[in-house]
Amino acid sequence: MDQDGQLIFSDDPFLIGCNTAYQLIEEGKFSEALEKIDDLMDRNPDYPGLARAYRTAKFWINRFDGIEGLDEGKMTADFLMKEWEEFSRYAAEKEMVGSAPFVSAMKHVFFRASEHYTIAFVKEQSTVDNFDLLLNLGICFIKLEDYRRAIETLEYAKSSLRSSATLLSLLGEAYYHTKDVPKSLLYFKEAFFINPSELDLKLISAKPVKDLEEISLTLKPGADPREWVPVFGYLQDIFYVKRHLNSQQVESIKRDIYALESAFKQAGSEKLRDTNIVPRLINKYLWMLDYFEYQNYDFNNITDIRSRLLKLDRDLFKDYFAKKH
Repeated sequence: MDQDGQLIFSDDPFLIGCNTAYQLIEEGKFSEALEKIDDLMDRNPDYPGLARAYRTAKFWINRFDGIEGLDEGKMTADFLMKEWEEFSRYAAEKEMVGSAPFVSAMKHVFFRASEHYTIAFVKEQSTVDNFDLLLNLGICFIKLEDYRRAIETLEYAKSSLRSSATLLSLLGEAYYHTKDVPKSLLYFKEAFFINPSELDLKLISAKPVKDLEEISLTLKPGADPREWVPVFGYLQDIFYVKRHLNSQQVESIKRDIYALESAFKQAGSEKLRDTNIVPRLINKYLWMLDYFEYQNYDFNNITDIRSRLLKLDRDLFKDYFAKKH
């Protein structure tokens, strides 16, 4: 309808047409979406969003043609995940990431993939890879923002099969978006403790982790931010949740520290900049510092650890320890 002689936003036929195309993409009706987009482009080829919608529909028409001959379950799900990686690269080149057609395609692809990973798990198509099936299924649910189902899937994998840094980080992401922040932060803290380089930060949108990633990039330019996230998480008191350590865990951390200290001595100051030895060593010491401060108080060990941390990175710890006195 016209209002004072001007077309109001909701009556824009091109906007309505674009939204229809996006919905068709989300439903996996890529040919119908392309027909709609072609019609709109014939009338106004420069309308915002049409080019991205066209590229998206065209890309997935070609890919979904190849699905028909695949067995349902793991084979189809893996194919979809692989093609999504390819589409993500293509979308980045075309500056389409985060656009409406990109999100519509993501919802459809990950919904279909989740269906097929569920089929694969139920039918035990690959019992050796059950953990990977559940991990990928959890990723699909997180992409779909179905965090409750992500938690159910990933907690089952953790309790029945095994755990991993990736799985814990995904649980941290899911719990964060269900407002269970303490549990989320504990899972993130443990994930970064186990193996930071295993984590895919593109799968994480939780604000505490993204903030720490930015801090790491700013204060440690050139370094892998994943390695420094747990350090700044401690210093910024973001990873404030603490877990009680048993004697085996304490001994394991001590062994890790011994191995990292040996690697530190062998590497030399020049080579250390190109390794992850320093941030990992700092992180291990911080866990032991918590242990001796809050769980099994030992003044001498606290003093020794603080002294070592100051030697490892005086700029980071001088002011921090001064404020704690």
